[in-house]
Amino acid sequence: MFKTLRSRIALLLIAANLPVIAFAITIGLQQFALSDRFDRDRLVQAAELVSARAAALRPEQPITEQERDQIFRDRGSRAEIAAAIVDKDGRLLARDDETAPYGSAWLPKDGLPANRLDEDPRVLKARGEDGRAYRYAIAPISRSGLSAIVAAPFDVTGHSQTQWLLLALGLPALMVLLCVGLVLFGIERFVLRWIRALRATTASYDGGRLDTKAAKLKGAPRELTELGDTLAAMSRRVEERSLALEAAVDERDRLLRELHHRVKNNFQMIASLLALQRQEAPDTLSAVLRAPEDRVRAMAAAYKVSYASGEIGHVAVAELIRDVALQARQTNGARLFEVVAHFPEDAFEVDLDLAVSLALLLTELLSAAAAAADSAVVEASAEPGGKLALTISGPPPGWLPGPGLSQRLIRAYADQLGTAIEELDGGAIRLVVSLASEKPTIGMRSRTAA
Repeated sequence: MFKTLRSRIALLLIAANLPVIAFAITIGLQQFALSDRFDRDRLVQAAELVSARAAALRPEQPITEQERDQIFRDRGSRAEIAAAIVDKDGRLLARDDETAPYGSAWLPKDGLPANRLDEDPRVLKARGEDGRAYRYAIAPISRSGLSAIVAAPFDVTGHSQTQWLLLALGLPALMVLLCVGLVLFGIERFVLRWIRALRATTASYDGGRLDTKAAKLKGAPRELTELGDTLAAMSRRVEERSLALEAAVDERDRLLRELHHRVKNNFQMIASLLALQRQEAPDTLSAVLRAPEDRVRAMAAAYKVSYASGEIGHVAVAELIRDVALQARQTNGARLFEVVAHFPEDAFEVDLDLAVSLALLLTELLSAAAAAADSAVVEASAEPGGKLALTISGPPPGWLPGPGLSQRLIRAYADQLGTAIEELDGGAIRLVVSLASEKPTIGMRSRTAA
């Protein structure tokens, strides 16, 4: 919730002003209590004053206008307080409404009030005839059975003490809100907008756009301007290093392609020498030289396909098998041997080291298939976990070579590929190889793309 800079600073400001708010609340509550007690004391004193001035009244004698003026003459001390004289049954005998701007219907409808305040039993509470809430104080008039009753309205929201308390609480809260608002505006104006500009620049760097220049920080605080200059210098250094690294990787790829090309040429030269030797050798020796020639050509095929694709270290399986199948057809000379390859649309690739073992394994298997049948079918299908399944069918069951060098080589190549030769119904065999990982994105570009 408080993860952004603005929210944390706002929380810090509020926390820093909490003592001020607590102090204002404490003072406000104390002032409210003192002011309310003062109003209650004033109400009781007004009742006692009216009672003292009415001490000469008798219940059997009507109150004259002169006596009324004498009893209620000191109106200055009873501002906002209404006063009256009632008998023991609460019947009104005389009333002074001149100090009561709230009207003359302030007496209770059902006789004298009886509910006393919990915090001050001298004061009673009730609703007047006008329906408003009033506080009352009653003082008996000695030896007459009459009573002096005074009243003041009590409205919590309109009460002066309540208003003072709200003011005491509202001012610090308003100051805190104003302070937080000004600070947040300052943070947005002088910090956050520049940070967002710098973040946009760094996001471009993260996306690979190293040529993006740092955001212009004209008018920003000096610290942020220095940070922007540092980022600009860093981006230039990163761009220079990246260009140098790409140049080095391109040079390395060029050397690797040249190396693979020379390895392929060496293998082809060795195969050509073996072919020339086989042509001049007797028939018995010529058949012996055929197998090593095919194996050398298989290794050359892996490097040839890798060099042609332009992806250093990756070999397209489809092209590799087609090349090996073409060699298998040519190996049998005048005897017809057809190899059909079926591949899905996906471009499957294997690492170069596995491609050499796969080419050698396919050469041994197709040589054995050619000895047992006139055709063979090689099918490929994708397997879960980044693997490729190859199935060779066509020859009758039992066409795999028996004990000897060819069988040992087939097992060795299968172990290098981490697979097993699985014999299926009808004489077909199946093996599974691991595909290459994702292609590198720096420096591994084909010659056409370059």
